Amino acid sequence: MALGLAHWRSQRYEKALHFLDQILITNQNNADYLVLRGMVLRQLPGLLEQALSTFCSAVLLDPQRADTYYNLANLLSDNDKELQAERAFRISLRFNPKAALALHNLGICLNGQQRFEEALISLSQSVKEDPLSADAWCNLGLAYFGLDRFTDAKDSFAKAISLDQSHGASHVNMGNALVSTLEPELALSYLQKGVELESSSANSLWNLSLAYLLTGDFTRGWDFYEARFSTKNFSDYERPTVGSQPQSLADCTHDPNRPLVVWTEQGIGDAVQFCRYLLMLQTASIPFVFMTRSSLMRLFSEWFEIPDHLIVDQPMSTNPTDDRQQIPLLSLPRLFRTDILTIPSVTPYFKASSKTPPALLISPPPGGLSIGLVWASNPTNKAMYRNKSCPLELLMPRFLQLLDLDLIDLHCLQFGSDSCQLDPWRLSNRIIDWSESISDFSDTAHVLSQLDLVISVDTAVAHISAALGRNTWVLLPHNADFRWLRDRDDSPWYSSMRLFRQPDHRDWQGLVDLVNQALDELFMFDINSLSKEVLV
Repeated sequence: MALGLAHWRSQRYEKALHFLDQILITNQNNADYLVLRGMVLRQLPGLLEQALSTFCSAVLLDPQRADTYYNLANLLSDNDKELQAERAFRISLRFNPKAALALHNLGICLNGQQRFEEALISLSQSVKEDPLSADAWCNLGLAYFGLDRFTDAKDSFAKAISLDQSHGASHVNMGNALVSTLEPELALSYLQKGVELESSSANSLWNLSLAYLLTGDFTRGWDFYEARFSTKNFSDYERPTVGSQPQSLADCTHDPNRPLVVWTEQGIGDAVQFCRYLLMLQTASIPFVFMTRSSLMRLFSEWFEIPDHLIVDQPMSTNPTDDRQQIPLLSLPRLFRTDILTIPSVTPYFKASSKTPPALLISPPPGGLSIGLVWASNPTNKAMYRNKSCPLELLMPRFLQLLDLDLIDLHCLQFGSDSCQLDPWRLSNRIIDWSESISDFSDTAHVLSQLDLVISVDTAVAHISAALGRNTWVLLPHNADFRWLRDRDDSPWYSSMRLFRQPDHRDWQGLVDLVNQALDELFMFDINSLSKEVLV
């Protein structure tokens, strides 16, 4: 047993198991032995069930051992059983409430579930018990980061770095926090150090790319952006073919019988924004087919300026018999070496190929404007949804004033559960809810193409509207996505787009005030004063 423990400490797990196996029969009722055996089995591939069974046997023998539950929790956490792991950590802490490692790992578990308030409690106690743990300070910083407490997050990452100058994760996380506070130049030094310390870390490269892109350094940004497929966020994506990815235009096929396969790897808005590069492939005489998700097939077939026979439904998995060249859509800017001055910005590039169906026709408002509105992003991405969605109740007071003055018709293009935010105002005959009438993005494009102005949070509707050349106002969080760059109210990607940014994190009211001012300028009235006069 001592030899097994020595080999486990030296990370020679197979040798450790070899010695522990020799005394298995005589130690089946020895809790110390079973805990050690479980710790060894945890480190060996394919032995999850054996490790679980071993820890459970140890619990039955001695149900009040904190270390048994702690090691069981680590095993469960390793295998993405977060809720079970959390329960085991909490039982362990019941028996040893000041165990710094158990508090730390529980905090990691809670961070992984985006339960940042709870994680903050656990991790704060962990650093209190062990103030010299750089790992604990780093994860405490991540809890603060998840709560948008960026100053506290940066302080925690700085503390971790002061304890361990070679703590790569803290350098990367400090860089991310600085990007979120719109300090990307300072962030670059931390991210570059993080890459140096963790040269094999795809997350380090990925975050470095986002910082470069945010500063407008597209040349380096697109190069590092290729690391995205090695990160957890992109781990589920499969390339449609087994063919190679061209690294330059010179590498691209010119064989029309074996065209380059371009495929969509990110969201709907990304597909709409970057499909413009397909037109550049056409200009460069590079034969291609465009594979995209089913929900976008009709939009691209009916509204995009490439032949519909080049648009193909994207398979869910790799075809092992297809060895044609392939490239993800958002790798095309790198292929064309796009920089801030050479963004292909000619719009509109979405145009209708057929008449608008009668059910989707909009009657022009008498003497006013037709305004489209989207206030919430996709709720399936919880972090993005929380960051990008603006409460409708903040926007409605000014729109109600404009409605009362007969200056607008309001067309709501919000889909999903957030459309219920419109319920208090549905009785107005000048507010049109399209959520039940539109079946796909092609229908959405028909409605958007008839509007005078579209006001939307950062979501697919904003991209479709701008690709149609419609006047589009985009409501952005303070730490907006790299594609919107910094400190500008226009977009080099779309000529008809105007950007409104939160003055500070979570400050939607401050942003709405800016929109209201822009609406005053648009109608050349002080809407508040005019509304009061009409009421009098």
